Amino acid sequence: MIPMKKSILGFLILFSVVLQTQGQSLSINPTKVQRGDLITITYDPSLADGKIAADAPSVTIVFTYSTFYDLPWKMPMIREGNKWKATFVAGRFATFATFYLQNGEEIQKPATDRHYTLPVYDGEKRVKNSLLHESYSLSAQMPKSPNLQANKLVLLNHELINYPDNYEAKVAQLVVKMAMASKPEEKLRFRQEARKIIANKLEENPTLPGNVNLVTMGYLMIGEKTRLDSVRKVIMDRFPDADLSKDLRAGIIAKEKDPKVRVAKLEALLKKSDDLGEEGSEGIHKMLFEYYASVKDAAKALYHASKLYTKANPYTPETFKNISAKLTANEIAPEAAIIYADKSLALADQWPVGIIRYFPEFGHIPSYVADSTRKQAVAEAKSALYSLKALNYIRLQGLDSAKILANKVVKISDGREALINSANVFAGLGENELAFKTLWRLLVKNPTDSVVLKSAKDYFLKYNSSEDAFRTKISELEKLEIAQLQATTKALMMNKPGPELSGLVTLEGKPVTQQMMAGKIVILDFWATWCVPCMQEMPYFHKVYEKYKNNSNVMFMVVNSGSNNTIQDAQKWVKQNPQYKFPVYFNNDKNIGEKLGFTVIPTIAVIDQAGKLQFRTIGFEGEILQKKLDAQISVLLQGKSEGK
Repeated sequence: MIPMKKSILGFLILFSVVLQTQGQSLSINPTKVQRGDLITITYDPSLADGKIAADAPSVTIVFTYSTFYDLPWKMPMIREGNKWKATFVAGRFATFATFYLQNGEEIQKPATDRHYTLPVYDGEKRVKNSLLHESYSLSAQMPKSPNLQANKLVLLNHELINYPDNYEAKVAQLVVKMAMASKPEEKLRFRQEARKIIANKLEENPTLPGNVNLVTMGYLMIGEKTRLDSVRKVIMDRFPDADLSKDLRAGIIAKEKDPKVRVAKLEALLKKSDDLGEEGSEGIHKMLFEYYASVKDAAKALYHASKLYTKANPYTPETFKNISAKLTANEIAPEAAIIYADKSLALADQWPVGIIRYFPEFGHIPSYVADSTRKQAVAEAKSALYSLKALNYIRLQGLDSAKILANKVVKISDGREALINSANVFAGLGENELAFKTLWRLLVKNPTDSVVLKSAKDYFLKYNSSEDAFRTKISELEKLEIAQLQATTKALMMNKPGPELSGLVTLEGKPVTQQMMAGKIVILDFWATWCVPCMQEMPYFHKVYEKYKNNSNVMFMVVNSGSNNTIQDAQKWVKQNPQYKFPVYFNNDKNIGEKLGFTVIPTIAVIDQAGKLQFRTIGFEGEILQKKLDAQISVLLQGKSEGK
């Protein structure tokens, strides 16, 4: 255990280093930011430590850790003479942030293992959680530092000096101590201390959802996810009539396969207590609303719908829309569906967009969303609501109103939901060609949308019975899709210097040389035998391999690169999967992820004929992978044939 005096001294040394390493070229004003302050960050690339060219076309602040939730993760700076500036306000919830500056490949940081820091103060003292959040940020700043855990501990110790009752900091401190402990008995002692702190937290208020969330977080922090079910059981057993217990029981009942049994249990649970505004009731009412809507019991569906918005919150407009959409989909209560659509429309300008966090001390905190994104989301919500009203007017025989609204939607919206609904309206009015043309707009944007394609075919054949004519029309889509994909692919070319690949070997252990890859398009697919998404990706990857396997200008390398995998694991996998014919390799380079810019698998990297890294796909994207990878190879082959 680190003595308190040494801990404080260590913090002061660390903090002094951070202040010194902010660098001469970057300044933050005020130096001790208070919540509500207007902050100005100024960067002068002409000073000695400037790493970005003075004539750079742009400079962007890239936040690597931030509780300034209302700011974008990437914030453009504005040039003022020879300097770059950015100004923003520290929100009422801000605690700490780290960032670096970027212009293309040029990065400005105060040190190789440090980012610029933006701590928030209350007077001369850091606000609560500021040092805790700084400790979290170190994983992004110095991920490979041997002093990472020690530096975290210094910050956490100081957080607890300032705020001795900070529950999360206490647990985080013990997590770090577990990581630093060299003996199993030490690790166990720290784990037991953490368990005691978490258990005491539960006892503070075992039926308050917010408090239970903190308990859940604590167990997740110490890696004991399996305890969460036990916590829930304890709450239900000890406090069976508590509202939280009711909510938890509803979650269990929801898994009941027999709908009648499920509904009977939910109704019985409601009878015990159904005070408006209780936490547990809304989830039960939502399940019952959806059930009664599905069996077309309008009266009961509407009763339970009325219980879903007893407390106004940022999601209220969406709640009204969802009620309207559910009634519409089940073709019940058209008058009520229109009323709920109108309720949502009245609040549509406040449509929830992006992540909305909730903290008991601060309330709801919307995250940053670009104005263009917000406007688009609001416009799509409004057009979807107009289309829901139009569908219900059809059912009420208000044909003129339905047509007016559907025509309005197709003029103002490209939203999928709105256009599908409007196509249904036109079909209901007997205008099948107009219904087809409405869906064609969606197919032009996404030719692979199978749901829209099926409906479009139905509408087409109702006014033109020729299957050949429809196939001719669809062939236009296929050509368009290829053209769109290739245009998108060209725009995404990275043009990054190719990495040095020296740790790859065949499954016979022979090294892969640079000469083997020279002048070829090299497709590297990194995977592991235990990686489920990797296995899901394989069939699509293999189809691309089959297309280009005889092309001497293309080289496929399916590289086993997972932790805990050996070359023997890869050899065994190949024998067990004879359906795959692509060549498999093994990676011995521990830094391969850093070289190619990935931390998760599957990852596909495509290197062009000149050795440049051009494309990188991280994670499994589904069926589109096959077309996307095909387009990437095709673009690079075309570029070579055109002499580029």
